[in-house]
Amino acid sequence: SFDDDARLEHIMNDALFERGLRPLLLFPGPDAITLEDPDAMQQLANDAQYHVGESFSESSPPSPRPPSKYLLVIVDGTWTQAKRMLRNSPALLERCRAVQFRGTSRGSIYDSIRKQPDAHCLSTLESCERTLRLLEPNNPRMEEASRHLLDALGAMILTQMRYERSHLETRPDAIRNASKLMAKKERQRQLMAESGGGGGRFERDDCIDDDPGVASSSLPTEYALRPLVESDGRYVNSRWPYRSNKSLVTIERQILADNANATRYGSSTCLGIESSRTRGLVACIIRHRNGSLGILHVDEEHRRIGLGEVLLREATDALVRRGEEAFVFIVDGNKASESLFTKLGWAKADPLGKRGTGKRKAKRLWVYSQIK
Repeated sequence: SFDDDARLEHIMNDALFERGLRPLLLFPGPDAITLEDPDAMQQLANDAQYHVGESFSESSPPSPRPPSKYLLVIVDGTWTQAKRMLRNSPALLERCRAVQFRGTSRGSIYDSIRKQPDAHCLSTLESCERTLRLLEPNNPRMEEASRHLLDALGAMILTQMRYERSHLETRPDAIRNASKLMAKKERQRQLMAESGGGGGRFERDDCIDDDPGVASSSLPTEYALRPLVESDGRYVNSRWPYRSNKSLVTIERQILADNANATRYGSSTCLGIESSRTRGLVACIIRHRNGSLGILHVDEEHRRIGLGEVLLREATDALVRRGEEAFVFIVDGNKASESLFTKLGWAKADPLGKRGTGKRKAKRLWVYSQIK
């Protein structure tokens, strides 16, 4: 509760009775004035019933000066904490006029380290910056104030990203939910891309390391390589010719297991390639429960540009870095797969084995023979 806070009492009384500031509380609600509304400023100016209220202490001056400027009050905390604090502080609510702004189309940059409850939600500093712009759009120092607020937030985010990276490098066992970690790093990569690489508020070198196991590969500009996450299971399952009513669950479990191994070993074997044009996966490879690589697939319209080779090379290198056996099963007669695997140093475990034909085609064991 803020009702018995002596420091807040002094600030509110000084604002009201000495400086002539109108206290505004930034918090959404049915009675809050929406600052984007055309008549919002007029509502504030004409708010004859505005609750300046009684002072927190009986010794305060009897009446406030007519407000000409604003004192902006923002409750800092999670949404749950903020609601609880205001619920327990009725005197603060009586002294302040509630204001709000509409949701934004651009997400919060704070979302890169802590997932916001909704896409339109902003952090405290971002909310402060947006509210100041709406309250004082013609202030000549607004751009400077905005820059300082957002730069301070950016510096805090980068500090937390660096700490998390350092912490996980020394304590990989601290990972409790690898899928959430992958999703967070994906949001961080998007933040870096939106900030314009090295030219924005965030420098690329300051970014947390790319997802474990994804090395930089030569891909056309349209494409990006990344580890698979659990939600990618549906795409992988839909491309597998041997799928069944149980295969989706199996694939999702394998992706989750690989995410956990990636944070431990620094390499991923369940990988996908996204297209910025289609905004989704267009290629994939996973590691099966028995340890073999499989479901190497590239969508038809994205073939013959080396995507399959990138996936296989990255997954193979990941196994080599872990010191684990790299093997795969290829159906007899799959010339495209045989050619690709041969090109990248794979070979049949039993090259003299009898070749199957027709319905007697067999899955042949292939192994990686060029251990580096």
